Amino acid sequence: MANVTYDIMWREAMMELLDQLEAENPEDPALAPKDLSEWACIYIKYLQIMRKLETAYDQMVHPQKRQDMRKALEACIGRMLEIRHWMVKLNRGLDFINLDDILVDLKLGPEVLEVPVPKYFIEDRAKELDDRDKFLEALVEKYNVKGPAASPIIRIGAPLGEEEAILMIQKNERGRQARERARLAAIAKRQRQIEDRRVRLGVTLSHDEAARKIQAAIRGWLWRRRIKKEADKELMFIGMKPKPRDPKRDPQTSEQKNLMRRKRVQLEHVREYDEAIVTLKGKVRELEGQDMRETIQDKVNAWFVEKRNPQTGEYPDFPEATDGGSRVILNPPPPTLASLLEDVNDPKKKDPKKDMAKKKDPKKDGKKDKKDDAAAAAAAAERIGTVFIPAIEAAVQEFVAKWQDRDETGNFHQKYDGELVKDELRPIVFEEIRLQVDEEMRVLLQNLKDLVEAERAAKLGKKGKKKKKKGKKKGKKKGKGKGKKKKKDPTADRSIESLFAELVSNGILQQCPHVHVRDYLGSSSFMAATLEKANIIPDPSIAQVRQALTEYCILPLGSQFIHERAPYIKSLLMYGAEKTGKTLMAQSIANLSGANFFDVSPRNTDGKYPGKNVAMMIHMVFKVARTMAPSVIYIDEAEKVFLTDKKKLREFGSQEPFSRIKKELLKECKGLAPGERVLVLGNSREPYLCVKKDERSFMGFWSKHIFMPLPDYASRRVVWPGLFERHQGRLTYEFDLSTLAHISDGYSAGQLDMVVHSLLTKRRIERLRSAPVDIPEALQWMCKVEPISKETDEALRRFMDKTPAMAVLKGGGKPGTAGKKGGKKKGGGGKKKK
Repeated sequence: MANVTYDIMWREAMMELLDQLEAENPEDPALAPKDLSEWACIYIKYLQIMRKLETAYDQMVHPQKRQDMRKALEACIGRMLEIRHWMVKLNRGLDFINLDDILVDLKLGPEVLEVPVPKYFIEDRAKELDDRDKFLEALVEKYNVKGPAASPIIRIGAPLGEEEAILMIQKNERGRQARERARLAAIAKRQRQIEDRRVRLGVTLSHDEAARKIQAAIRGWLWRRRIKKEADKELMFIGMKPKPRDPKRDPQTSEQKNLMRRKRVQLEHVREYDEAIVTLKGKVRELEGQDMRETIQDKVNAWFVEKRNPQTGEYPDFPEATDGGSRVILNPPPPTLASLLEDVNDPKKKDPKKDMAKKKDPKKDGKKDKKDDAAAAAAAAERIGTVFIPAIEAAVQEFVAKWQDRDETGNFHQKYDGELVKDELRPIVFEEIRLQVDEEMRVLLQNLKDLVEAERAAKLGKKGKKKKKKGKKKGKKKGKGKGKKKKKDPTADRSIESLFAELVSNGILQQCPHVHVRDYLGSSSFMAATLEKANIIPDPSIAQVRQALTEYCILPLGSQFIHERAPYIKSLLMYGAEKTGKTLMAQSIANLSGANFFDVSPRNTDGKYPGKNVAMMIHMVFKVARTMAPSVIYIDEAEKVFLTDKKKLREFGSQEPFSRIKKELLKECKGLAPGERVLVLGNSREPYLCVKKDERSFMGFWSKHIFMPLPDYASRRVVWPGLFERHQGRLTYEFDLSTLAHISDGYSAGQLDMVVHSLLTKRRIERLRSAPVDIPEALQWMCKVEPISKETDEALRRFMDKTPAMAVLKGGGKPGTAGKKGGKKKGGGGKKKK
């Protein structure tokens, strides 16, 4: 597409952002959105705007437009996350919000709710990530670290002995030869039958008759083929059969080529822009620097004269650099409204001692303050956050001022605009010159003060003696005193590179496979909202899980700006049956956000850093994770970390107890703060192992609990073809996919992946064109895998009923009352509403 297409897309998105702000804060407060459905419509609109901005930003080649567009994109993502956080509160604390009926009303498909992952999370850090991957690969090769295990396949029986294998090969070969002899004998028999029939009838065909019969057969075959083509065309026209792909005219291939071309142009324009900044900065300094210097000097000199004491002739002190230096003189802060009112109403300043004496009883005041603080905190918790609204307003204003009416007819190739670059550089040059002038003015002011002192001394007849300078008393340094002592860093003498290498050598810092969220195959649920109206809480769909993990993990981790301001999530638990995609999603979160992947799972760290050295291991992991953020700290079998039952821990057959990292993990996680871009991800397939006290600590550690369900019928219809394509196979159009989706009920996506991987051997892939896969062949391999048992599924559902949001919902309390007295009704938890 042309450059103007993305300009129009950007313009539309900015106008829609402005409309959204007006819709959220209308002039009439009665029209403001209140319930979940109204906020859901606003959320969907922000999601559509985000998709437009992300596409335009990804394809735009103008470097300055991309800078301004990124501000708008990040502000839009942040606002979307704020609204999502508020919708969860309105949805009784449930993370999965069913919007099926709203999508129907808006005449939109479920694909609208798929949250796109911005490509710039990776592309803007391409060189940094490439260097990190090369360093990691070199360390893996140096220390001979084993990589992750390959996808498992179904093994049939034990390996055969040499003699048994030879006998089986001989048997198969004899059978093949016999079948070939039988085939040749059948052909010979058929030929003899034809000859006998011809002799018996006494009819011999002439050349013309034989030619006519051959022509008739060929024409019949050609017409049948032509009719089949026409029927296929009709089916394609009405959308009942997919069109065949022409590799030469494949739109996806041409689109990919165009994308790569635009990316090359982007890099070239950015390089030219960076070079222009250096060149134009020198020109701005050369042409306008002297005028800036004189302006600053004149204003500072005028300030010297204005602030000079007319009686003593003393000059004021120059503002310190920490206070802003001459910036305070050039741009004095405006007087506050309180100070103006005080000057008008009461010219005489009040005595602070009298004010202190008039204060009421401190105990009563303290109680009132506490009540007021609690009320203010409760009111703030009931309001939606507005952190990103000023950023959206600033982005819209900048677009209107710089780009809305700008004539770009002469910039066909969309290269940088020199005048805009100069406008951006002037404040930077001005600040540099101001700092230089500040140093010069401090010296000048000191000389003037020395002259005044010398004149005063001369008048008093005390030459050579100068008045002592009134130095400011040095106060006590902040941070020292009765405060907490700062924890010593046991690795202060070591570089980050050495810590990085040590963690790689021990297999804790790992290479993350290049997987994507879309590899977690599955579709949306189409009856969830209807079930909710019937007081049945449905399982989350695969699409909802993708959406939640993208919003809770990938989007905040990928951007420093968003992470510092968006609702903060420091830890997240994914729980579900075996092979439901938990590890895949953890790896995709790290891959798409460009994060380091630390695996501190008990089985991975077993035998490493034994005894008290475990504290050093956790300290090193979090130190490197913070320094080289973004980072994902992954814990598989997370429930075993929180177990305190020593009998159970011994059953796992490990050298070290699985719970040994718990104490240090809790300490380090307490210290995580917004902006550090470190996320602790836990996976659990048996979370119900934690009971009583262990369960409370396990539940309380995680900010979010995400259930990974088994694929439903709609998702299985997506999973089967997707898995075949992933393993270089393809299901034919005639394949009865509906039947296979019904039969595979109760299987997890990972188990179905094992089935397809085992079925599609190299030899079987070569034979797919002549012998496509059918249902009996798929069933033959499915029978060798046990589906997820009902007992496991019920145990996971009982655990889900105990999670904070579900416990409150089942107990009939309000969000935030889980675990408190009166928060649950007797017999209210653990059972589904019917």
